[in-house]
Amino acid sequence: MSDVFREQSFRFQGRDLTVVPSLALLRRIKARGVNNVALANKCIRGGVDLEDLAAVLFEFLRAAQVPEGEERPAVSEDESYAFLIDGNQTEIAGFKMAYVQAVLPTVDMGKKPAAPGKKGRKKARPTKAS
Repeated sequence: MSDVFREQSFRFQGRDLTVVPSLALLRRIKARGVNNVALANKCIRGGVDLEDLAAVLFEFLRAAQVPEGEERPAVSEDESYAFLIDGNQTEIAGFKMAYVQAVLPTVDMGKKPAAPGKKGRKKARPTKAS
């Protein structure tokens, strides 16, 4: 994995899946006629084209890594679209976040770094009373 792309996780039909984004994955999506940056921005702002998002979901599912002992979900493009129409809204939002972070890895989607350790305050020195 390169320094640009970070592993992304999302839930699909109750299963936890992981995708390691790559330029090859983004090119496969682009070859389907999807402008990745424009669609990622629409995922953030609203107005997503569901046909395009279904194509992205399909490619993400094809690229997904599954836990050992489990099989990759065998999902058609029509089932990908149906998931976006009728699926669990929390899972759909999680997938959109994973996609946005794959396309725009510098976008902070609310994952903030841990706060730095607290430094002790210097105690005030007592002043001499006159």
